[in-house]
Amino acid sequence: MSDKRKLLKKYMKCLDEMKSELKRRQLKKTLKTHIKALNDLECQIKRREGKHTGGKRGRVCDSSNLPHPQILEEYTTPYCRLSEEARELLEAAVVARKEAYVPYSKFPVGASFRSKCGYVYSGCNIENVAFTPGCCAERTALAKGVSEGQLTYTAGAVVAYHPKGFTTPCGVCRQFLREFACRDFPIYVANAPCPDREGAIPAIRDEDEVLVTSVYRLLPHSFSTFE
Repeated sequence: MSDKRKLLKKYMKCLDEMKSELKRRQLKKTLKTHIKALNDLECQIKRREGKHTGGKRGRVCDSSNLPHPQILEEYTTPYCRLSEEARELLEAAVVARKEAYVPYSKFPVGASFRSKCGYVYSGCNIENVAFTPGCCAERTALAKGVSEGQLTYTAGAVVAYHPKGFTTPCGVCRQFLREFACRDFPIYVANAPCPDREGAIPAIRDEDEVLVTSVYRLLPHSFSTFE
């Protein structure tokens, strides 16, 4: 009988310890909730003080009226330092650029995007004598993918030649890209060979600089919901 009592006491002690631990966890969770509420209240007070007393301007990152999604880093790097997947996208964009229909601007652009399933869709810009019906390379490439049921993408690339720097997507294309970016993904931007080197192999040399940006950086404070 004494052994059973000892065992019972042991179990009761364990039960008491478990109850204490449960209370500590509940208190810790409650404390975190109160701290968050206090921090939110403090931010609101600071914003109101700034509005009514002419205080310091508020920081965008503190605003509750703007979305703050996770945004990828933006940088430049030599072509040879890119991953094999990134180089594949740029090469696909280079190939697509050769098919560009640009009788008016003479400014060919190539683009490519990798879908979630791993398939690469590429496209070129297609101009029209009325200009408005024309289609940029980025939208041409994405339209191919969407028409085949691919709505999620993991990376993209744009290639064009401009003597003064990189050619990034236009405003319309940036919004078009945002439509299919449930999360940020990288966009690789490279210069095609200059007219004197048109058709050169390789089109992008190992030492050539590549801009690595992203959808969310190209269109900050964007929206993707209608309601």
